[in-house]
Amino acid sequence: MSARVLDATLRLRASLDSVAGALAWPDAAALVAAESGLAAALADLGTVRVVDPADRAAIVAELLRARAALARCRVLGAAASDAAMLSLAAQGKAAGYDRAGVTTSRGALRGAGLKATL
Repeated sequence: MSARVLDATLRLRASLDSVAGALAWPDAAALVAAESGLAAALADLGTVRVVDPADRAAIVAELLRARAALARCRVLGAAASDAAMLSLAAQGKAAGYDRAGVTTSRGALRGAGLKATL
């Protein structure tokens, strides 16, 4: 059981690293390709009920790496979103629309207060 859990945590981190790579080099195909691996790893982890105490340290270490990869994904995703909004603004196009379908521009960029180093 614990070998399956460790394998799932390794696949989770690897999938998140793939997502981060796809976000860093805007690659929509790689982003879509990473989705199935991420979904499978999360599905496997969702069924875990017990972890062997002997494997607990290795699993926790890998989950911490996965958490760091998720943080990179969040930062890179916010940067990609902001870059797209800036591009639209530079072209004089709206960044969004309201419930009535009327185009609107968003307020401040989300990452404006973010202080992070990659």
